[in-house]
Amino acid sequence: MMIYVGNIAYSMTPDDLKELFAPFGNVLSVKIIADKTSGRSKGYGFVEMEKDEDGQKAISALNDTQVKGRNIKVNNAFRKDDSKTEGKQKD
Repeated sequence: MMIYVGNIAYSMTPDDLKELFAPFGNVLSVKIIADKTSGRSKGYGFVEMEKDEDGQKAISALNDTQVKGRNIKVNNAFRKDDSKTEGKQKD
């Protein structure tokens, strides 16, 4: 299960994020999104958990909790679907 984690502190590392989610189950991968030119964190990332039920537990427990002085947002990550054009008009 892929989980979106938003509003994370810019100082947060992938290891910090993994430690935060580890009590809920096996963490397969962690990625913090960084600006391509500066390399600075954009303040959000993704955590992949092995089991969906563990991911749901983590979402329920961690959403809107304070981590490093910021209230993080934790929810299901949805992949972009390029075939949809919501809000855009086709020519």
